[in-house]
Amino acid sequence: MEQNYVISIGRSIGAGGLSTAKALSEELGIKMYDKELITEVARRSGLSPDIFEKKDERASRSKMTSLFGFRSLLQGNGSITTDSILNEESLFKIQSQVIRDLAENESCIIVGRCADYILRDNPRCASFFINADPALRVKRLMERGMDEEEARRRISQGDRKRAEYYNYYTFKRWGDSASYDLCIDSGKVRGDIPTVRNIIIDYLKIRHIL
Repeated sequence: MEQNYVISIGRSIGAGGLSTAKALSEELGIKMYDKELITEVARRSGLSPDIFEKKDERASRSKMTSLFGFRSLLQGNGSITTDSILNEESLFKIQSQVIRDLAENESCIIVGRCADYILRDNPRCASFFINADPALRVKRLMERGMDEEEARRRISQGDRKRAEYYNYYTFKRWGDSASYDLCIDSGKVRGDIPTVRNIIIDYLKIRHIL
């Protein structure tokens, strides 16, 4: 029986990380979890996806975690009352356990969500970070219909939120090469996303994961 493996992909806004994950999913025939992870976490926890959506890849603003109530977002069998309060660390722990369960039960690709850190002791988890020159990233977002100002703002704000989240929960540095098995500049390879996909597959073969 083949062992499960996990591909963890960190990415800067507009660098093609999500497109790469989708390409890997199609090529390898395994499921990709991005926003899908929120649905899975909500399903397993019995909580509304809205709770996790609001906190998705966003860090606490202080060391003393802010608490937030949820009076109308609950669903399920009522095991948690409407007066309950969850803090952000609790939500992160729930998500982390789901990621560990996924890794145990299936081969998959997980985009973001500190999966590389959560699965750091899993020898069959390979972590990648995909980045690109800011000018190229702006261009890619503009091709999706944004104007230049909006694209630059989206990149600045999105990268900052991801960095704050990753740094807060992992005690590592988001985008730092030391934090991942392999970092790839998608703008410096011929063939763009298909080539990045192939580089990752080749690396997995070298590691004897595939």
